Parts: sequence; structure tokens; C-alpha cells
Amino acid sequence: MATLDFVKTPSNERITVWLGPSGGSTLGITDVAVPTAAEINNTGGTSGMQPASQSISWNDWDFGTQASETNNEPSLADAASFEEFGQSNFGGNASFYYPAAYDDASNLHSVIYDLTDIPGEKQDIVTRYDGDVLSSTAAVDGDFVSVYRVQGEAESNPFTPGESKRRTVNFMQKGEFAHYTVVGAHVLTALEVGTAPYAAGTKGRIRVSVQGRDYTNACVFTTDDATVIEVYPGGFYEVTGTASDTATVTITDEAAGTNTTVAVTVT
Repeated sequence: MATLDFVKTPSNERITVWLGPSGGSTLGITDVAVPTAAEINNTGGTSGMQPASQSISWNDWDFGTQASETNNEPSLADAASFEEFGQSNFGGNASFYYPAAYDDASNLHSVIYDLTDIPGEKQDIVTRYDGDVLSSTAAVDGDFVSVYRVQGEAESNPFTPGESKRRTVNFMQKGEFAHYTVVGAHVLTALEVGTAPYAAGTKGRIRVSVQGRDYTNACVFTTDDATVIEVYPGGFYEVTGTASDTATVTITDEAAGTNTTVAVTVT
């Protein structure tokens, strides 16, 4: 009989949510692609972001990134149906517990109520689904988070007698979002996996890390000479040159505006 080598943990204690008024350099998250721990944690009271996990009902949590609703948009002259683009689609519902007393700045339920009670107000919402990290743990550099710029809309009261008193707010997309970005500075570190130096005719993959986290799939890879090395999404490459040929592979995090390079010499 095999012994299981893991401990089951409850999901609801590992989902962390922060929210605050959207406003740029002094309120909310300045750049959704490069959130800082100081902004998320409201260090020094400068961002207005607040921890909201304790005020959100697990049963009604329905917020995040969804698949695009755009299927295809061919012109009348197109010979085949194909998808030209897909719109971003994020937002959803979240139910918040009512505070026992209103206008109480010392009570987080009351603070969250004040932030989400006025329809039309823009909010920055940060979510963290990142392994065995309790929701009470502050954000730190290297965390994987998603950042959404939304607007609170219609509010309803889903509870019935015998249930906890809570209100549901529907959040609509209202600007930018970053899905699974890394907290902190986005300095790219290239990790060459496979044959290096690069032998003629070989295939491999260059991976990238940000703050020690694998960020390969979020980056764009380009080569300055495809006759020496061809690169593909995800960092995959094929050496197409011959001995002593050289090329440079550029790796770019387009959202953060950072990049790094890898020098390639064919052996």
C-alpha cells in the first residue's frame, strides 16, 4: 500500500485578493504589468490598496480572466473563416460581507465596503494564486499575481435567511490587465537549456526568469540572423548556420519594456 507524500490544503485560504481605487502614480497600481510589493501592500499608505480576502465570500467568488468572446471577423471577400483578433475579457462577481458597523476605518469589512459600494468607481484588483501561501501573507517580490483595472457595476444581495449577510458586486473591465505577472522589477535572466555553445543543426530552448520565476512564455524571442539561428515562441530554437557563424537572440518582455540578449556562436 503506497503512502501519499502530500498534505491536502484548503484552496480558499490560498487565494489572496487586494483592491483599491485606481488612479496611477498615487492610487492603486501604477503599471499593471510591473506591480510592486509596496503598491500592493499599501506601504506607507501611498497606494490605497487594501487586503480584501477576509471580506470576500468563497461561495460566490467568480472573478478572473475569461476566454475571448470574439470568434471571428472575416470580411465579405475572405475565402475562409478565421479569427482576426480576440478581445480581452476579464472581471466577474465578488460577494463582500457587510460590516457590523459602517464608517469604521479600523474594520477592514467597513473599509472594503466603502471602496466597493459606489457603482461606477474604478478599482485595481490584484489576485494571487501561487502555491501554498496563506492569504494573510503580504505580497513580496517574485510573487505571481494578476492585476485587473475594473469598474464596479450593479450590486445584488444573494443571501437568504440563515446565510451570512453579503452583497455581490459585478466588476466590468475598464482598462488594462496583466495575467500572471511577477511582482517587482522585471529584469530578464536568460537560462540556456540544451547545447551551448550551439552546434550546427541542433535544436533547444532558451528559458527566461524574472525574480527567480520562470517567465519564458510571457516573452518574445527574435533573432538578428535567421540563417544562423531560428527562434520560435516559448524560446525554442534551431541552429541553421555553420561553424563560426554568429547571431544575437533578443528576448523582450513587451509589457514591462525590458529585454536581454543571448550571443550565439555556432560550433
